[in-house]
Amino acid sequence: MPSQTQSPSQPLFLSPALPTELLWHIIHHCSHPTTLLVCSTRAEFLSSVAQHIRSQRQQQQQQPTAPPAKDDTTTNQVFEGPIEARGDEPPPPPPPPLPEPPEDDDASSRTALLLAAPLYQVAVARHIRVAFIPTVSHLRAFLSVFSVSDTKVSAPPTGATTASSPRAPPPLPLLLVYGFLGLHRDTSEWSVQGISNTAAVLVETATRVGFQAVLVEERTEGLGTDELLAERMPLLSGTARRIGPDFESGGWMGRTVDARRVLQRWFRFQPGEWDRNRTEHTL
Repeated sequence: MPSQTQSPSQPLFLSPALPTELLWHIIHHCSHPTTLLVCSTRAEFLSSVAQHIRSQRQQQQQQPTAPPAKDDTTTNQVFEGPIEARGDEPPPPPPPPLPEPPEDDDASSRTALLLAAPLYQVAVARHIRVAFIPTVSHLRAFLSVFSVSDTKVSAPPTGATTASSPRAPPPLPLLLVYGFLGLHRDTSEWSVQGISNTAAVLVETATRVGFQAVLVEERTEGLGTDELLAERMPLLSGTARRIGPDFESGGWMGRTVDARRVLQRWFRFQPGEWDRNRTEHTL
């Protein structure tokens, strides 16, 4: 069971977030050498980001008081840069002051601000290490050899800070995995054994390098926090599904356990910062 007292480095399972919500949080609240592991291909992730931005822009255009939408060139500029292969480029100049979040601070306004200062976003995002992880095997292999010293992503220039108070101590760098459960789902590793093996490697790696392990799933329609943690899985990897009426509904041979029970051995469940104005998530 999780400890009642949360330590600064305690592994966390945060409520699901849209890709743009996750990027906003990282840019405004995380510090170098935070590492983001996206459990998909780069093309799939950027496609998901673009789809959400298009949806938000369409909603804004339907509102008379909404600010003008930025063109597609700005959209592309926001999400270029945080890729290991570009570590040989010269560092950017110190970024301009961070725009303050609006009081309503909803998804639409955050997306608008995410697009409103592309140079700042690039300047900060260039110093957040990002890796795209397509399979469970790739994730475990990456974590097993993970080291802060082997990255080409440099520290930010003087003056590049997050929105945190300058008097507050620097936030602990994160080892953040986006789409952890989704990476295991529909594979032979969707089991107590498979999830536990990967979670153990993640937590051990984060402890070894002095990072905080964090899991965030992608928020999708009809699949909130409660639904994610209530998903059932068999005990052992490679367990066969039942043949019959329960096959399509995810029936498994033998005993099953819900995801909450498995993950609570390592992680504390907590709402994400992006859920401050939402009430549908109950952890």
